[in-house]
Amino acid sequence: MILPTAYLPPISWYHALFAEQCEVEIWESFEKQTLRNRCRIMGPNGVQTLTVPVEKCEHKQLTKDVKIVRQSKWQHEHRHALTSAYKNTPFFDYYADFFLPLYEKHYTFLVDWNEALHDVVAWLLLQREFPLCYTQQWKGVELSPIEPRKPYYQIFADKQGWQPDLSIVDLLFNMGPESLLYI
Repeated sequence: MILPTAYLPPISWYHALFAEQCEVEIWESFEKQTLRNRCRIMGPNGVQTLTVPVEKCEHKQLTKDVKIVRQSKWQHEHRHALTSAYKNTPFFDYYADFFLPLYEKHYTFLVDWNEALHDVVAWLLLQREFPLCYTQQWKGVELSPIEPRKPYYQIFADKQGWQPDLSIVDLLFNMGPESLLYI
């Protein structure tokens, strides 16, 4: 299966990654407003989308060449959003120190940023490295239909209802070591 690169991808992305041999497509034309640079988290006011701002280019740009905007305060905003949304979850205190320091670093390319976050997620889920395999040429993305995942504890489910296929951080901060059982 061929997956797109993804910013704190949804649970279904990790389900596909762990279920079969996958490659991450980096030779495609970058698609705006997709999971490549967006994630969905649950906060007290409902689902919130976090977007990594990327530099604009005049022509179609390959995903591997997409650069992150440096002048924006997006890292501070995302760090604050994650903390506000998940500070009261059962496992935030255990896992925040793995994620939040990354928001202090500067990455030039979106693919590198996404990979750094994936490395943290893989370590927390599997307790080992799980390197991504990237395409060496354009192959296209083969996304399977998203199957609903089984419900797990979400801190705001009583107010907002249970929300499927949020960012993997929602599962990690709410379920901790049991997260792998829900993927």
